[in-house]
Amino acid sequence: ESIPMKSLKCYNDYNSQVTCTWMEHSEAHDLVGMILYQRDNNKDMFCKRQTEKDLHEAPDVYVHWVCNRTTDYLGIGVEDIYGFRPKKVLQTELDVDLFQNVQPLPPQNLSVSSMTSGDFLLTWKTADGSQGLGNALDYEVTYKREWESWEEAASLLLSNTTHCSLSRESLVPGSSYVARVRARPGQASSFSGQHSEWSMEVSWKTPEGDLQPRNLRCLFNGGDRLTCSWEVRKVITTSVLFGLFFRATPASEEEECSPVHEKTLPHTPYVVQSCEIPVSNSSSQSQYHVSVRAKTEDKLIEAYKNIQVLPPANVSVTATENQEYELRWKKHSLNYSFIRQRYQVKFWENNQYEKVIYKVKESR
Repeated sequence: ESIPMKSLKCYNDYNSQVTCTWMEHSEAHDLVGMILYQRDNNKDMFCKRQTEKDLHEAPDVYVHWVCNRTTDYLGIGVEDIYGFRPKKVLQTELDVDLFQNVQPLPPQNLSVSSMTSGDFLLTWKTADGSQGLGNALDYEVTYKREWESWEEAASLLLSNTTHCSLSRESLVPGSSYVARVRARPGQASSFSGQHSEWSMEVSWKTPEGDLQPRNLRCLFNGGDRLTCSWEVRKVITTSVLFGLFFRATPASEEEECSPVHEKTLPHTPYVVQSCEIPVSNSSSQSQYHVSVRAKTEDKLIEAYKNIQVLPPANVSVTATENQEYELRWKKHSLNYSFIRQRYQVKFWENNQYEKVIYKVKESR
C-alpha cells in the first residue's frame, strides 16, 4: 500500500462538509505529485498543503495535505470511495513475442563423478519448467578452484547435451574444484532470449600429483612483459629454490628470469611463484620456450677462514707448592706452524656450572 493511501483519513460534519488528510514523500511530490479524487463521480478534491505551522510539528520528509468537498448526501448507507492518481501519465507498453524472450529456469541436479580414465564427468538435467524447450537449449559450464574468483573460471559452451567431461590434463592435481552450469536458448533454434540463473554448485577434489612444479602458464600483456606463474608445494621451497628459464627463439641462449615472487595459496599446501620476462621485440620473437626447474645452489667456503681445531688432549691438573693448580694439555698440531691457537679455559666448583670462570690463553 502506498504512503498516500496508507495515510488517507476522511471525516465529515454529518451535514455537508467532508475533510480528508493525507501525505506523500517530498521527493516523490517533486517528481510526480499525487491528486486525491472521489471515484464515484471521478471528481478531484480541492487540497491545500499544510505547513509546519499548521501541523504544529517539526519539519519531516513528507508533504501533508488537507482536502475538502461539499456534499448533499450524508447518512447511514452512504459510502465514498477515494483514490489517487499521479499528475503525470506514468505508463510503458511492450508487445512480447514469447519465443523471442525466453529465460529458461536454471539446470537441476548438477553432479560430478570420476571416470576410470582419470577425467571427471559433469551431468545435469533441464529444469522441470523448461522441458518444453526440448533440445533448443545451449549450456555454459564454468569451473574453478575453490579459492579462485569466478572471473578466473574456465568456461565451456555446449549444445544439445546435458553432460560434459573435464580432462585430468585441464585440472590441477590435489585441488578442490567447484562448477556450475546455466542454460540459454540455442543459437540454432527458433528461440532467443537470455541466460538462466546459475545452477546449484557442485564440488570435487582431484587426486594428489607428484612433486613436480604444476600449473605453469604465461600471459603476455601485449607490450613489453610476459608474466609466467607456477605452483609448488610450500614445504619443498624450504629446501629447493625454483627458477624460470626461457628462450626467446630456439637458437638463442637460455636465460634465467629474475626476480621470482611468491604468494601463498589459501587453504592449500602450495604457493604460487611468478616472474616477469621482458619482451623487447614481440613482432619478430613471439614463440617463447619457458621451463621451471630446481636451481643449483653454490656456497663458497674458504678453508683458511673456517678452521675448527681438534680439542686439546691429555688434560691434567697438578697442585703447585704455592697452593695453586696448574692445568696442562697436549695441543693439536696444525700443518702450518705460523698459525696461532687460542685456548679458552673453563673451571667451576662441583655442581656449580652456572658460575663458570673463563680464562683465555694464546699459544703457537
